[in-house]
Amino acid sequence: MKYRPEIDGLRSVAVLPVILFHAGFSLFSGGYVGVDVFFVISGYLITSILINERENGTYSLLGFYERRARRILPALFFVLICTIPFAWRWIPPDPFEDYARSLSYAAMFISNIHFLEKSSYFDVGAEFRPLLHTWSLAVEEQYYLLFPLVLWALGQFMRTKFLIVFLILSALSLALAEWGWRNYPTENFFFSPSRLWELLAGSICAALLFNRAQMRSELGALLGLGLILYSIVFFDGSLPFPSVYTVVPVLGTALIILFAAKGTMVARFLSLGPMVAVGLISYSAYLWHQPLFVFARIRSVSEPSLWLMSSLAVASLLLAWFSWRFVETPFRRRDWFPERRPLLLASVAGIVVFAGFGTWGDVTKGLPFRVEEREPGLMTTWREQLYETRQRDICKDKQAIVEGRLCAVYDPEAPAARIALLGDSHAQSILAAFDQVSQDHDVTVLRGVRAACPPLLGVYLSSGGAESLICSNIAHHLANQAVVQGVETVFIASRWSLYASGDYSGEEDEFALTQTAGVRVSSEEERRANFEAGLEKTVAFYREAGIRVILIAQVPQQWVLPENVLLQAILQGLTPEQAREKFKASYIKRAQHDALVAYADSVLARMAQQEGVELLSLTDFFVEGDSYAWFLGDTVLYRDSDHLSTRGAIAVGPLVSAGYGRR
Repeated sequence: MKYRPEIDGLRSVAVLPVILFHAGFSLFSGGYVGVDVFFVISGYLITSILINERENGTYSLLGFYERRARRILPALFFVLICTIPFAWRWIPPDPFEDYARSLSYAAMFISNIHFLEKSSYFDVGAEFRPLLHTWSLAVEEQYYLLFPLVLWALGQFMRTKFLIVFLILSALSLALAEWGWRNYPTENFFFSPSRLWELLAGSICAALLFNRAQMRSELGALLGLGLILYSIVFFDGSLPFPSVYTVVPVLGTALIILFAAKGTMVARFLSLGPMVAVGLISYSAYLWHQPLFVFARIRSVSEPSLWLMSSLAVASLLLAWFSWRFVETPFRRRDWFPERRPLLLASVAGIVVFAGFGTWGDVTKGLPFRVEEREPGLMTTWREQLYETRQRDICKDKQAIVEGRLCAVYDPEAPAARIALLGDSHAQSILAAFDQVSQDHDVTVLRGVRAACPPLLGVYLSSGGAESLICSNIAHHLANQAVVQGVETVFIASRWSLYASGDYSGEEDEFALTQTAGVRVSSEEERRANFEAGLEKTVAFYREAGIRVILIAQVPQQWVLPENVLLQAILQGLTPEQAREKFKASYIKRAQHDALVAYADSVLARMAQQEGVELLSLTDFFVEGDSYAWFLGDTVLYRDSDHLSTRGAIAVGPLVSAGYGRR
C-alpha cells in the first residue's frame, strides 16, 4: 500500500483536539470527535492492507495479529506499567478498585465493557480515571478480531459486493447507535456494535479506492476538513454520541481520505512536517495524555490551572516521542522479538500479568492494606467518622423499614405531637438532626424513607420498571399513613436537583419524573413541569389534610468524595495541617453548587410563598469563603459527595429544631 503522508497528518488533527479537550480547553469542546476520526482512519488502513494481501496471495491471519501485537502492545504495556506506581501511591482503595479493574480489562482489550458498566464518558468521575481512554483501543481491537473473518467470508474482492455488504452493516450499526442513545445513552457510547459503522466508513473508502488512482477534489477535501473542525469547535458533551451527529466528523474524515490527493491544499497542509511528526507519535500521545491529566487532578484535588494542563499536554507529546522512538519502533522493525512465536508468547504473558494484577486489585476492593498498614492518627479518626452510626437513630420496628411504613425513631414518654421525616436517602442522612427536635419540643419523630425514590405524589421515575412503581406506591402509602397516624408536621427532604435537572454532569436521566408509569424520554421542559406537578400535588395533599409542611432544601453537593480526599492525604503522608489545606481546596465552589440547585430551589421557594408551606435551608451552615465545606473543625460533615455523616446531621440539629419551633 502506497504511503500517504496526509493520513499521518490527519492523525494529528485527531489526537491534538482529544488532548486539548481532556485538558479542559473550552474552545475544543468537541475534541472528543478525534476518536471518531481515528476509527475511520483505522478502518481504511486495515481494510486496504487486508484486501491487498488477499489479492496478492500473501494474507496470513497470524501475520495480521503479529503486526497488531507489534503495533499496539509495546506502547500500551509501557504506559500501563508507568501508571501503576502513581496509582498505588495516590489513589485510595475505592477508586483504585475501579482503576485495577480497568487495568485488567485494558490489557485484554475489553475496557469498553468495564466503562460501559460503570460510568459515562462525560461524568465527573471520568476526569479521575487514568485508563478511561483505553475504551477506544478495545473497540478497535474487537473490530480487528472480527473483520478479517468478514473479509474471508466475502472471498475475492469485488467492489460492488464489498460496498453493498459494508453499507448494509454500516446502516445497521448506525441504526443501533440511534436506538442506543435514546434508550441506553451511557452504554451506547462504549458499545462496539454502535461504533462499527465508523470503522466501516473507512472500509468503504478502502473499497472505493482499491486498485484505482487517488481521487482528487479540492472542494471535497476542504469540506471534509471543515466538517471535522466544525465538530471540534461546536460539538460538546450534551450531544448524543454515537448518533447521526457523529456522521459529521466521520464523513469529514472519509472525504479527506477519498479526495485529498497529493497537491491539493488539504493534502499539502496535512503533509507539513510538524503535522506528520505529530501523526507518527499520535498513538503514544493518545496513550500518555489521559494518565498525565488524571494524576494531576488527583494530586491537586481542585481543577489544575490551564497552564499546568498545557504543560502536561506538551509533556504527553514528549513522552510520546520517547515511547515511539524507543518502544514502538524497535518492535515494529523487529529489532526486539524478531520471531513471531516469542513475540506472541510474550504478548500473552504480558496480558496475563496485567490481568492478574488488575484482578487482585479488584477482588481485594482496591488493596486497602496500602492505607491500613500506615500508623493510625488523627486522620484515621476523621475517616472513622464517615460511617459512624448510632443505635438510637434506627427504627424500633425494623419490619417497617422493609415494608415501607412509617416507624418511630425518637419517641419520648409523653409526646406532645407526632412529626414525620419523609424523603429519599437525603432524608435518611439528616435523620440524626431530629434527635435534637425530639428533645427540644417533646415530639415523636417518625421515619418514612425510601432511597432513590422521590417523596412526591402523582409522579414516576422515567426509568420505568418495578422500582418506579414501588417508589410511587410508597410515596402514597406514607402520605396516607401520615394522615391516619395523626402526624402534625411533615418534613420532606430530598435531593431535589436530581429529579428536577440532573447532576453536575447534566445526566442522571433515569431520575427524571413523568406523570405516567413506564419508560419515558423527557425534554428539559417536560422534566421541570413534571417535577413541579409532583411537588404541587404533594403539598396540596398534606395541606388539605391539615398537616404542616416543611420542605428542607438539599444540602450542598460536593464535587469529591470526602473519603477519597482523606485517604489521599493518608497515602501522601500529609500532616493534619497539610490535610486541612487539601480538604479546603476540594470544597465545592458556591457558584457551582448554586447553579446546580437554582431551578429546584426556585420551585421550593415558590411553594413556600404561594402554597402556605415553609422552606428550611441549611446551606449557610456550610459556607466557608467562596465554597461549601464538608469538614468543620475536626468534624467530617459528609459521608459521601451529597449525604451528611451522622456527625454532620447532629451538627445541623439546632437549625432543624429552630425551623420546627418557628410558627
